[in-house]
Amino acid sequence: MAQIPDNVIEEILAKADIESVVGKYVSFTKRTGQNLFGLCPFHSEKTPSFSVSLNKGIYHCFGCGKGGNSIGFIMEIEKLSYPEAVRFLGNQYGVEIPEVEGYDNSGSTKKQKERVTELLTEAARFFYSSLHSPAGKIALEYARKRNLSKETMTSFGLGYAPEGWDNLVRHLRSKGYTEDEMKVSGLFTVAKNGNLIDLFRGRLMFPIFDSFGKIIAFGGRSLGDEMPKYVNSPDSLVYKKQDHLYGLNFAKKSKSNQLIIVEGYMDTIAMHQAGINNAVASLGTAFTDSQLRLASRYADEVVFFFDSDKAGQNAALRAIRMMLRFLKKMSGLKIRIKIAKVPDGKDPDEYIKNNGKEAFAAVVANAMDVDDYLAARAYDDNCDSDGKLDTYKYQEDIILYGSWISDDLRREKMASGAALYLGANYKTVLNRMNEVMESSVKEQEAADRRNLIRDEKQIVKERQEEASQDDSSRDVSVPKQKDDIVFMPELKLFVMAVRLKELLATEVDREDVLRPNDFRGRNMQGIVTFFLKNFNSEFGISEPLLINELSKTVLNGMPAEEVYLRACEQIPDSGNPKVRRDEYLMALYDLRLKQMESLEKKIAAALETVSKEKREDLVLRHKKLTTLKEHIIAKRERL
Repeated sequence: MAQIPDNVIEEILAKADIESVVGKYVSFTKRTGQNLFGLCPFHSEKTPSFSVSLNKGIYHCFGCGKGGNSIGFIMEIEKLSYPEAVRFLGNQYGVEIPEVEGYDNSGSTKKQKERVTELLTEAARFFYSSLHSPAGKIALEYARKRNLSKETMTSFGLGYAPEGWDNLVRHLRSKGYTEDEMKVSGLFTVAKNGNLIDLFRGRLMFPIFDSFGKIIAFGGRSLGDEMPKYVNSPDSLVYKKQDHLYGLNFAKKSKSNQLIIVEGYMDTIAMHQAGINNAVASLGTAFTDSQLRLASRYADEVVFFFDSDKAGQNAALRAIRMMLRFLKKMSGLKIRIKIAKVPDGKDPDEYIKNNGKEAFAAVVANAMDVDDYLAARAYDDNCDSDGKLDTYKYQEDIILYGSWISDDLRREKMASGAALYLGANYKTVLNRMNEVMESSVKEQEAADRRNLIRDEKQIVKERQEEASQDDSSRDVSVPKQKDDIVFMPELKLFVMAVRLKELLATEVDREDVLRPNDFRGRNMQGIVTFFLKNFNSEFGISEPLLINELSKTVLNGMPAEEVYLRACEQIPDSGNPKVRRDEYLMALYDLRLKQMESLEKKIAAALETVSKEKREDLVLRHKKLTTLKEHIIAKRERL
């Protein structure tokens, strides 16, 4: 499998310093020497247990055990594969990543993805051409009725999927695309007879672009009252709807530090046509933490427009709850959330059409901060048409909503406002909010633990599958022990070797440098081989580079970097160079002596059963082993 060259990885790890990478997601609250501390972004906690080591270039959470280097952090936080995380950091820190052919975590080659992207682009050409053909007249008229200009339709690549079961299938086949490529594109379904049929038929088509402008999916709207009104591409080889925002490729070019988030394609397009070019849509899915994280890369503030019907308002509460939980963990992600409401329950598209850009801009300017929106929601939802407030239901809602707000001052403001309606002391209301918050934190901590266990199992599975692909040439006649096995004395020795740095070269005899065969598991042997190959006599090994290698494998059924970091945490470090050297040598001698004792027992057992011809060889081996053992014992006693 082709890999990104080690020198490129080293350049990224050198430029993408751990503080600047992690600091975009975590707000550091304490500094001790070369270590920074903050709340962990991977699990819920009240006391900071997440640390960043500036001199080592790594992070580690003492609570959940997550740890690694800058690349590993981006993989975890952004849910990216290893190559994707490398490219993500390369783009941010100005490191050019060479194009290499290889596999990503889904087992798909880069070439396959490129081929599907080309297929989607060809499909967009077909839809666009169909829109401007006689068959597309009905769709063109519909678009014009919605006041979409020719320029807008061209800019957003609108098209038409003609009626019929296999128009697109036949077109793509004529362009040389295979059925396998079509199946993973998200544009087709499979009929009972096994034939591919077009997913989109008789619909106005909206290409969906990623933030870089590549077509990755489509949405299709019916031209009449037939249901469903919208059909959207399912997740595919190149598309996960929860990770994208419709129109972001256009909105990111705006000079605004604000994104306006609406619910549909038409709203987004109408706003751009009116000159409001910072609008995006959430692709027909409940707004996700991935989408919020994506938005935060391009804006400091997001203004949400939710549908005014009951379903839309319930979706608003779910999205707000998710975002506030997410931002509580991602303390370094500074993005302001506001909620806006179009007067008279209109859609943004309709309101702009009837009232113009300036009136809509005023609606955006009057958007409410999320805590003010929740306070108003609690009141409005429980007040009847005569203005009478159901204080019992209001109390339930306002205490729940207040418990979502992590900012102490804003939560206190909500409690003060609620106290006036409830006829209670604001401190009593605030205490109730805090109690509910405490309870929800415990529930979230339990959920986070379950998610961490699930994610860890998935990581281990992926690494084991990748290792099995690389292991295809292994001689099956050789008995295979558990490759990922590592024992605590072995881990202790390795950690101490890393801590010795340059002293391993200057203060330790060559015969006392650890070797791959000091370790029983193949994975650990590979790690030691990497360590020795990349060891520098002036400073030892770059710990971020070591963590990078560990992040590719598994030890004792767990991600190797987590096993290593937990061992570092458990194994005391005197900090004294001479003591470090002696402790390392003691660990090495003890490990080798134990292995020799085990080998002695095997030879002794074999001597009782072997033939006379083989006996001499075993006796000679035993003699050499005894001499070596005595040599090590003598060196150990001199420490």
